[in-house]
Amino acid sequence: MPSDRKKPANALSPIDNSSIVDKIIDRIVKAISTGQFKVGEKLPSEFELMEELNVGRNSLREAMKILSALGVVDIRRGDGTYVCDHIAPTVFNPIIYSIIFQAESDPDMVEFRECMEEMVLRTAMKKATDGDIVHLSQIIKDIRRAYESGDKEKAAYLDYKFHVAIADICGNPYISKLVNGIYEIFSLSIEDTINTQELFDKAEGYHKEILRCIQEKDVKSIDAAVEKSMTFWHDKDN
Repeated sequence: MPSDRKKPANALSPIDNSSIVDKIIDRIVKAISTGQFKVGEKLPSEFELMEELNVGRNSLREAMKILSALGVVDIRRGDGTYVCDHIAPTVFNPIIYSIIFQAESDPDMVEFRECMEEMVLRTAMKKATDGDIVHLSQIIKDIRRAYESGDKEKAAYLDYKFHVAIADICGNPYISKLVNGIYEIFSLSIEDTINTQELFDKAEGYHKEILRCIQEKDVKSIDAAVEKSMTFWHDKDN
């Protein structure tokens, strides 16, 4: 039974449980649904959105990555962010939302990623060509080149592309879409895993081991390679 006791004038307001990222997503989606931002239209710059919404850069970027994974916006590197031409209602499936808003370091999420990566690697291993191996090897070199030039954001983007390229080797559009969506969501945390030389060298080592497994079709080593990579990714958040 609710209390009719009058609250004091200086009573604390109830805590709003929704996160800043959730609020940004909600605001952008509402702006699109009301026609404030039209289909195909370029959104205001990152700085302008930060000013208008009074939010930080990391929160805004995370929200945009999620909206991109949902197919709501299209992030065009070096150009800007646009409202997608077609936003499918199915992107708001509650299962997808439960994955997106789950904490990255949650044990269930770590297990989910581990299972997904093992499945993708086993499939890619069966279908990889010599050209695919060369392509993956080049991405690893490009990641190091970007990192050593001081462009950690580009290095993180190429890291994301490395995993997407492995998924594309599978030749299955459903696998490609799943991996692309999941890694877009985690792309901000990728940059965190390479913020020091030591962390970068470890991450590069895991990439090379994954590439070796694919190249040599070393099925027995896949589980260990993925487990080490996931342990590294999980530990840096704790």
